[in-house]
Order: sequence, then structure tokens, then C-alpha cells
Amino acid sequence: MVENSTSSRYESNDNVALAHTSPGTMNTFSLSTSLAASRKTESAATVLNGVATALHQQGPAAQDRVDGQLGLTQSLGDALNDFTLGVLYLQDFNDLVSSADVAVGRGRRRTRSLSGGWTRSLSERLSAHARLSTDRTGYGQQAGAVDFRNADVSLGLSYRLTQADALSLDAGRSDYRTQDGSNRSTTDQLNVGVSRALSERNSASLSLGSYRTKTEALSSRVFCPLVLPQFPGCAFPLQVVTEPSRSSGRGLQFNLSDTYQFNETTVFSFGAARKQAPSGAGAVVRSDTLTASASHSFSPTLSGVMNYAQSRSAYQGLVGSAQPSQKSFSLSLSRQLATDLSVQASYQYNRAQGGSVGSARSNSVSVSLSYDWPKLGPTH
Repeated sequence: MVENSTSSRYESNDNVALAHTSPGTMNTFSLSTSLAASRKTESAATVLNGVATALHQQGPAAQDRVDGQLGLTQSLGDALNDFTLGVLYLQDFNDLVSSADVAVGRGRRRTRSLSGGWTRSLSERLSAHARLSTDRTGYGQQAGAVDFRNADVSLGLSYRLTQADALSLDAGRSDYRTQDGSNRSTTDQLNVGVSRALSERNSASLSLGSYRTKTEALSSRVFCPLVLPQFPGCAFPLQVVTEPSRSSGRGLQFNLSDTYQFNETTVFSFGAARKQAPSGAGAVVRSDTLTASASHSFSPTLSGVMNYAQSRSAYQGLVGSAQPSQKSFSLSLSRQLATDLSVQASYQYNRAQGGSVGSARSNSVSVSLSYDWPKLGPTH
């Protein structure tokens, strides 16, 4: 089956780079197309997803670009085992707060990732799983950002208590390295989770655990090779020496999510998490995120969504250091003009504190038009 959609969008943003002092309003025109192709059999499935967005900007420091992603997932399974393998290439603008690397501010970001997984049913209620992923992230010419690569491996068990309740246990290790070799960190973690359908309208999940991060970094030190009594200060030019340093830290982490459906037209969701995350700032950071959203259908053709998100990063082992953060709030209204045609209007407010930009804020308004092309192939 093949699904395809096309959309055009106009956005006006008074500080698109979220800089401390805005250079002026930026108007952006974009054209996007997305494609999803899948082929499924009783024991295998192949899914191809692609998105391409061409953007044309008008305003101070305008720069046209093309963003997008291309991903391929292959899965195989039998009565007891499920195997998955996926590859993904992503180029985006680091501005979605819920997934942003807030330690480096906004700019172009490229990610290439490879992942694999295996799940085996040990009994009707008990299953085991293993996950492995590796990715490389680059930031182009973005000031203050360091390219890095990261690898994760995890093993776990899941146990279904009832149809509504489940328990999980996961242990994993991640390995972080900067492209220039200035930092390497390994993080070991252990998490225990529970998920439960509290009612027909409310479901929640909670994961609690701990982590330990060990870091090896290169630090520079300036010294004088020779000091003579008859010369004030240093008798020879100062020299810089690079020395390795080691540090470690540990802490608690969690992941909480809840979804509540008030009625057939209104849904609310909430999420909060703390974890160790790779960063383009040149180190692993402790990432705290908070998200909340509410959606409401005013009629069969008119709906609205309200979103709030915030993210904060803290550098491991640096007590009292700056903790860069970003917050966003958005409102959007969507109207279905026809079965395959819809229009959306939205407003978004963003604010940044700490980090390289200090304090900054932005406001943006946008209008988009989307068309869904007829599906090709079987729909079942």
C-alpha cells in the first residue's frame, strides 16, 4: 500500500533563530511531500517512509534549505520471535522543543541511525527483548556545536499481569563519543516500569531507575615552561598542554505518561521524563522534559489542539553550571474542507534561557494547506 500527501505552508516568525537580539521578522514559504509505502505478509513486513520539505525564506540572513527524512524498517516474525531492523536519515532544524538539543540552540541538524531489535515470547505472559542502536549526529556550521556518535544496547523482560496491567525490567548501556575525540562517556542504567489501563478512558505508565555515567575528557591547561627571578612573569612564551581528565556521576531517572479521554471529542495527555542524553554541546547531559497537550473536536470538520513543552539540560558533574532550557506553547485550528483537503492555522510562542543565547523569545503564526492523494494498493 502507498500513501502520499502534499502540503504548503506560510510562516511569519519574529525571531526564527531564537537569538538574544532578533535580527527581524523572517517569512518562510515551504512545500512538503510525504510518502509511506508498506508491504506485509503473514511473517514479514517492509515499511518505507519519506518526507521532503523545501523552504524558501525572506528576511534578515535568509537561507533556503531542504529538510526531510528517509527511513526503512524490515520486520520478520514467527510464533515466538519478532525481529526488526531499521535505518533512518534525518535532516531537520533543531527547534522542536520536545526533542530539541537545547544545549546548542537552533540550527541545521543531520542524524543517521541504524537500529535492530529482537523479542521472544517465553510464555503467554512473559517475554524478553533486546535492542541495539547506533547513530551519528552532525550540526554543519552551527557555532558551538560538536558532532558526535552514540550507541545504545539494552536487554529486558516484560510480564503481563492482566489485560490491563504490565511490568517491565530493562538494563542498558550507552556509549557517547564526540567526533573530535575530546569526550567519551559510558552510561549504565537500570529501570523498572509499570503500565496500567486505569479505566476505559485513562491509561498511564511509569518507569523508575538509576544511571551511572563515566566520562573521559581532554582539558587544556596553560603553563609557563621556565620562570627566572630576574624576569617578571614568564621568561618564555606560554604553552598549552592537553591532559585527560576522568569523572563519574550517578542519579535517578524516570519516565511518566498519562492519557485521559474526557469524552468522544476531548483528549488530554501529559508526560514528564529525566534521562541521560547525548548532546551536541560536547558531553552527555541530564535532560528533563515536560509535555502536555489537549485536543478537542468542535464539529466533525473543525478541531483544535493546544500543546506545551519544555526541556532543560544540565551538564554531568558541573554543580552550579548554566542549565539551558527552552519552552514552547502553541495553539492550532484545523478544518476539513473535503475528504482529502484540510487547512490549518496556528500560533506558537517560544522562550529560551541560559546557554549560548542567554534569554530569547519568539512568536510565529502560520497557515498550511494539506492534500491527501488517493491510496494505492490494498487497504487491509
